[in-house]
Amino acid sequence: MLAREEVLLVVNPRAGGGWAKRIDWQRVCASFDAPCRVVWSQSAQDALLHASQFCLSGGRVLVVAGGDGSVHAVLPALMHTSTALALLPLGTSNVLARELGYPLGRMALRGCLQALQAGAVRQMDVGVVNGRPFALMASTGFDAHVLPRVPEGLKKRWGVFAFIWTGLRELRRYQPTRYLLTIDGGVQETEAVLLVASNTSRYGWFTVIAPSARIDDGLLDLVWFPAGAHWRRKIWWVLRDVLRGRAEQCAYLRFARAQSLLVEASSVQPVQCDGELVGETPMAVHIVPSALRVIAASPPALSRNAV
Repeated sequence: MLAREEVLLVVNPRAGGGWAKRIDWQRVCASFDAPCRVVWSQSAQDALLHASQFCLSGGRVLVVAGGDGSVHAVLPALMHTSTALALLPLGTSNVLARELGYPLGRMALRGCLQALQAGAVRQMDVGVVNGRPFALMASTGFDAHVLPRVPEGLKKRWGVFAFIWTGLRELRRYQPTRYLLTIDGGVQETEAVLLVASNTSRYGWFTVIAPSARIDDGLLDLVWFPAGAHWRRKIWWVLRDVLRGRAEQCAYLRFARAQSLLVEASSVQPVQCDGELVGETPMAVHIVPSALRVIAASPPALSRNAV
């Protein structure tokens, strides 16, 4: 049924280090068992405009050919509409694609086509941070500090490894901050290295920071790393457990679940969501249940192909 619906492909030409430019999109369209149109987004605003026009016209299936940043750009247009989002993952981390079971790499196109033909339509929650919607997570602390310091040229050449290299460089100079957290009305204070409000179990690349998180449970999974003594040493144990999918067993992480969160910092801190800087603290986050229609891969890719 999905395969017969009109399909709009919104292509990010910069995704995957320019991989999108090397694809024969005319041949891709011929592979779809449906009317298909391809548009190139030269910016996030351009992608949002194309998506908005398609949704307002009653378009049924929008395929984002790009990464998580490309999905983030079109979210405002897709929320609370009947348009379903499908993915052709061409980005650096492809966290949402992993979460929805899409295969990556050479199997990405075939996986997208299979999802359109036999995938399951699901209602997905969407988070909102300071008025801006996100699919994956919002955070403040070390990751938001590192994000703007990743050289663009390095990111294009090395992909996710550019973030790792920059993080290692910044680790020596970063100083944690004291936060006042209001979690569903309850208040607590903490000094933290990192604080994440997650809608998905995965955080980035193949890290699983909130193993119990679900995209359709109407809740945010909150994870923070308190800045105790020798926190720079402890961060390696945190990373080990997150990489193994054992974050909830990590002695140095704290967890909570909530519908809303307010983060106030003792000094102004950057805030990011879905890998995009979106302002500064205070960080007000809440969840909007079932706000987005998505097409999940069916059957989902094996875990070794989805990470």
